[in-house]
Amino acid sequence: MPVISHPNLPSLERLESSGLVIRTEDLEKKSYSKHLHIGLLNLMPDPAFQATERQFVRMLACNDEFLVHLYPTSVETENRSDRFKTYITEHYNEIDDFQQRGYDGLIISGANPSQKDMTKERFWDPLIEVFEWAESNTTSIMCSCLATHAIMKAKYEVEREMRDEKAWGIFKHQLGEDHPLIIGLEDGFNGPHSHYYDFPIQAIESTDLKILASNDFAGIYLAASEDSKLVMFQGHPEYSENSLLKEYQREVNSFVNGIRDDYPPLPYDYFPSAAVGKLEEIKGSILSKPSEIKLDDDLISEIDIEWQGASKKIYDNWLQFLIQS
Repeated sequence: MPVISHPNLPSLERLESSGLVIRTEDLEKKSYSKHLHIGLLNLMPDPAFQATERQFVRMLACNDEFLVHLYPTSVETENRSDRFKTYITEHYNEIDDFQQRGYDGLIISGANPSQKDMTKERFWDPLIEVFEWAESNTTSIMCSCLATHAIMKAKYEVEREMRDEKAWGIFKHQLGEDHPLIIGLEDGFNGPHSHYYDFPIQAIESTDLKILASNDFAGIYLAASEDSKLVMFQGHPEYSENSLLKEYQREVNSFVNGIRDDYPPLPYDYFPSAAVGKLEEIKGSILSKPSEIKLDDDLISEIDIEWQGASKKIYDNWLQFLIQS
C-alpha cells in the first residue's frame, strides 16, 4: 500500500524508490480499488520533524491492497527555526483547512515536553481542540506517546507519573485482552519505548480502555477502546532502526552542553554487543574531554529489527478496521 501525501512532502522523496510513496502527479498511472484518508498532526520538534513523517509513512505503507492519502498538519508547539516555519507553511495543511475535511483516521504524534504540567505547554490547547474535533470527524484516533499522556489527562482525568527510571530501549510485551488490533501478535513480541512518565495500571483499568500490550518494567505499550475508535500508544512502534541511536546521540550531546546532569545510560537491549564497547570508549573520551558527537549508523548494523514486523501488523490491523468501518 503506497502512501500519497497532500501536499507532497520533500522529506518523503527518499521513500519513492522503494514504492512506499507516490507523488500526486503519478496517481493516474495506476488505479486503486480501496482508498483511505489519514490525517497526521505532527507535533515533534525540528530535529525529529521530518523523520517522524517518514516513520509514520513506513507504517501506513504496510499493506499493498489500497492507497493511503496522508494529510499533514501542525500547530504551534515551541519556537521553531525559520527553516521549519517555512517548511510547514509550504508543505503542510493549515489547521483551519485541515479541519474542513473528514478522515478515516487521525494520527497524533508525540511532542517534546518542556515541563511537568502539560496544560502549560504551547501545544496543549490546540492539541485538545483538534482531538475533540476529530472525535466527530474521524473513524479512529491514534495517539503516540506524549499525545497519549495528554489525552489520558484531558479525556479521562488520569495523571501521568514520573518514573524512577526512564523506560528506554526495546522491551518484550505481554498481550492483554483479545482485540482486533493485536490479531496475529504473539506473547513476547518486541517493541520500542522512550518515556520518563507512565500511568498506573489501575488508572488505565478504571477507564473504558483495554490494555492490549504491556511490559512489567516499561509499562503500557498499547491500549485501545473496545470499538478501536481511540488507540493509545505509549510505546513507539513507528520507530525506525536508528531512532534510538539518534535519541541517544541527542542525550549525550545534552550532557556535553550541560542540559542534563548525568551521562545517559544505553537504551535497554538495543545496541549489539560489538557496539557497546565502542560506546563505552566514547563515553570515557567525553568524560575526560567533553565535546559533541555524531554516531554512525554502523554501530547498529547488526541490530535485530524484529520489532518492526509486530509494529506493521498492528498498523495493518488498524487500517483493516478503517476499511471495514
